[in-house]
Amino acid sequence: MRTLWVLGHQLSCDLQGFKQVDREKDWIVMIEATSRATWATYHKKKLVLIFSAMRHFAKQLEEAGYQVDYRQAPSFDEGLQAHIQEKNIRTLLYHEPSDFRMRQLIRTWRTQQSIETIAFEEDSFIVSEDEWKTLLPEQKEWKLDTIYRLLRKKHGILMEQGKPIGGKWSYDQQNRKPPKKGLHFVEARFFEPDSITKQVIEEVNEHFKNHPGTTDDFYLPVTKEEAEEALEHFITSRLATFGDYQDAMLEGNPYMSHSLISSAINIHLLQPMDVIRRAEEAYHAGLAPLAAVEGFIRQILGWREYIRGVYLRSMPHYKEVNYFEHTRPLPSFFWDAHTDMNCIKQTVQEVLDYGYNHHIQRLMVIGNFANLAGLKPQAVADWFNMMYTDAHDWVVLPNVLGMALYADGGKMSTKPYISSGKYIQKMSNYCQNCVYQVNEKVGEHACPYNALYWDFLMRHESQLRTNPRMRLMYNIFEKMSHEERLALQTQATQIFEKLEREKL
Repeated sequence: MRTLWVLGHQLSCDLQGFKQVDREKDWIVMIEATSRATWATYHKKKLVLIFSAMRHFAKQLEEAGYQVDYRQAPSFDEGLQAHIQEKNIRTLLYHEPSDFRMRQLIRTWRTQQSIETIAFEEDSFIVSEDEWKTLLPEQKEWKLDTIYRLLRKKHGILMEQGKPIGGKWSYDQQNRKPPKKGLHFVEARFFEPDSITKQVIEEVNEHFKNHPGTTDDFYLPVTKEEAEEALEHFITSRLATFGDYQDAMLEGNPYMSHSLISSAINIHLLQPMDVIRRAEEAYHAGLAPLAAVEGFIRQILGWREYIRGVYLRSMPHYKEVNYFEHTRPLPSFFWDAHTDMNCIKQTVQEVLDYGYNHHIQRLMVIGNFANLAGLKPQAVADWFNMMYTDAHDWVVLPNVLGMALYADGGKMSTKPYISSGKYIQKMSNYCQNCVYQVNEKVGEHACPYNALYWDFLMRHESQLRTNPRMRLMYNIFEKMSHEERLALQTQATQIFEKLEREKL
């Protein structure tokens, strides 16, 4: 007797292991493991998403004629051992997860078993694990743009006679418009919890009541059908306005014109190439401009695939990188949003409420502050992993440690993504309702980002001055008087003291 073990993020019959399953003879086993759910204090909505999606998938498998053994157990080991003994299993099939910790646990478990185990790759990604060995060779510089162009050519995406449609590979410069007064977007497609999801919500509230966030207003797709409906709504009603304002931030408008499908695609309810082709079709049908479509496709074909490649090629040591040797713990406002910094307050509150921010909030509000304030990279990465419904280890570590915090010293990005308060002022309306003044660098009401930015450049001058992309800022720094520099350092010291007293 054989069984296919399906993990909580592997919710697709398109995975190759399903082709090996005999619906009359073999089993599918799925396990809600309490131990996995408590590796960290995950956001309640994240737990609801995973458990509900798992239960819906199990139900759909049964309706499709599979024999499904769905178990709730203290641990994967206990659930698997009970399943193996009860069903007289001789061979266990599974898809090896991308996440390193889970992968290592399974590999260790395999060595302790007497049954046969057969591993498949999670083949719902566009680039296979073996391909990354060639695409990201050791001792060579890794660049997203190079990979993105290769994949565009290989799969013929937005290509015409061997060249990119429109004559350019990227329209990123056109997708950075700041918000304007009266900006309005078509609302995203949200989903009312059904009986299965309502049951999961009750259980999460009972068993994980001390975890952050709330289960109120749970709206995420938990089935393939819902995910496809959310995608279709985005493509037909929201993609056209996605491009221009994808970097903008508006108080009280967490979703803007973003797709909100990342949580679904990361648990395989949607296949990335299907999403890309659907967006490409929208361009050819005149539903959305090229800049919007290319920008959306680049997030999936470019960043999503690339960060997985970086993760696979860099683990396990990558999780410990700390280029700037930052050690400061996370302030309490990362958990309760109690701060006078309006951009942080708004962004963190949205995470607590929805388990979601869009990419610029994550990068240029939270990541930017974390880097300038010298927060420990691993603590920041853990927070991202816990708090976002679309977070998985392979997603978080390159995006947070590499891109947001430059903790890998430049493997993921050519310079740190840091800025003063001016960037946030330009790209949002947060500064309008903040007690801090974005145009002031020093003083009681000066925006903390300003002094922290220049203090960061001073603290890490030996590491950054030779970076070509930092030359302009160091040229400006050189023109500052000794008194100006000292005032900025003093202001930064006062900000750090406030952080220690949780008074920022």
